[in-house]
Amino acid sequence: MNMIRRKLTALILVLCTVFTLCAVVLPADVLAANIITKTVNIAIANKNERGPGYDWANRYDVLTLDNLHIDTTDPYGLRLPDNCTVVLKGDNTIKAAKYGLACSGTVVFKGTGTLTIEAGDVGIYLVSQDSTHKIRLIDGKYTIKAGTYGVYSEYADFSFVGETMNIEVTGENSAAILGRRVNLMGGTFTANSSVESTHELAVEGVNLDITSDRPAFSAKILSIKDVAMTSGGASVEEYNGETSIVGKSTAKRVRTSAVFGESVPGFVDYICLAVLAVGVAAGIFGPALHHKKKKKELYERLAREGYDVPKD
Repeated sequence: MNMIRRKLTALILVLCTVFTLCAVVLPADVLAANIITKTVNIAIANKNERGPGYDWANRYDVLTLDNLHIDTTDPYGLRLPDNCTVVLKGDNTIKAAKYGLACSGTVVFKGTGTLTIEAGDVGIYLVSQDSTHKIRLIDGKYTIKAGTYGVYSEYADFSFVGETMNIEVTGENSAAILGRRVNLMGGTFTANSSVESTHELAVEGVNLDITSDRPAFSAKILSIKDVAMTSGGASVEEYNGETSIVGKSTAKRVRTSAVFGESVPGFVDYICLAVLAVGVAAGIFGPALHHKKKKKELYERLAREGYDVPKD
């Protein structure tokens, strides 16, 4: 009997040790992670859809990513429809054989989360053939590792505004970004290859750290504003095809409206609050003042007619 107890005790100790080691090697958040192993195709969604780490509100065309993890051997990781908004929450990862994230049209990315993309060919692929479509990265932190292009767009505009974007490409003759119209307009942008545009490239008010084996910027029309640049530690007054560029934004940032969006200056919010305060005050004090005026007029009329009236 004692022998059985000793063996049972030893078995329990062994099992406890194994479970403890598993907890050390595989943290609870990894064990609990739901990894999606196939393409998440929101581009064809016609109703609300929900899965591990994502929630598509079809009526509002809003996709919320909250600790999404896609790891697939399919060509695409995540496909998005035209005219939608992506809200980033938590830490999100997408890994796919060829294209990490594909946008069929205009898409706005915002939120306080992160998005890490790993793709065999293109990190963010703008598949739209419409030059009026626009991709805007307004908020969030982005990390892209890709074989050929971090971002590729033959027609649609691509704009990065903030917060951070880090692109690493590995193939020969690859580029961090290749697009028709490209705008780097804020935040911090880091890349190990060039940013190229077949038409217009605007670099304004953005922190930069680009190292390439060819000119860091290439475009038919290149505009650089509000960026103090250096190359090899020396100041660069005007860009002349340098392969390595470090830049610091010199733009004075104007807070945008929390009520009306990024296209409206922040001071409009204060004006609205002031108007609202005046309106509330008028609603509270207006009737009282009106009543007092009427009362005074009544007393004056009664006094003229010889009646005794009370004094205020």
